[in-house]
Amino acid sequence: MIREITAKTIITRTKIAVAKYVINPYVGCTFGCLYCYARFIGPFKYTNCEWGEDVWVKTNAVQLLEKELARKRGDFFLSSICDPYQHIEKKYGLTRKIIEVLRSHFRRVHVMTKSNLVLRDVDLLRDLSVTLTITTDREDVRKILEPGAPSVEERFDTLKKLKEAGVNVSVFVGPVLVMNPENLAHRLSRYVDTLTLDALNYPKMVQEVYVKHGWQGWLTKEKFIEVIERFERVFKKGSVKY
Repeated sequence: MIREITAKTIITRTKIAVAKYVINPYVGCTFGCLYCYARFIGPFKYTNCEWGEDVWVKTNAVQLLEKELARKRGDFFLSSICDPYQHIEKKYGLTRKIIEVLRSHFRRVHVMTKSNLVLRDVDLLRDLSVTLTITTDREDVRKILEPGAPSVEERFDTLKKLKEAGVNVSVFVGPVLVMNPENLAHRLSRYVDTLTLDALNYPKMVQEVYVKHGWQGWLTKEKFIEVIERFERVFKKGSVKY
């Protein structure tokens, strides 16, 4: 269910390294990734809603941004507890409008997404920073752990088109899901010279699913280190961050 709400504020301080402030146009996310910390960290946990199904839309987000922005100096990140280009962005267009406002006030913007909808806004993104999240090269894994998110191939196509459009795009392999590390690393190396890997922060959230599919070995620290080592065989020394 989609619920329209009137938010009290839209800009929040963040500890994310690339920005001072974060903007979340939506509470909840239709991508419904099983491992996402936003299910229980942040405002969604107070909504009594179904993760992946229910989303609250901050319909006054742009108006709030115009009011709050004058007092804020620093870079902005979209978004930390939802995907700014999830399905309903196509209807509401809040992310696009927010970026337009930030650009008009000469603020630096960093966008992170899994979505091919980001291609709609290429005209706004060429001098900004976009990070595309690609967590696995296996579509069967994606369907189970990221049921509402774009497919692996759609994300690679998005990466290709962003590069061709001259957008400053990077790749975030996080969290590292079940994959063929060599294959994913080689595919990504065609488009980017550096990337960032991140481990599952809350493995207990998906432990039952992993055990069901025989993936439990992927929940260990040792497996994450192994993935790092395999990526480092493909990318130049120092090009893999984690």
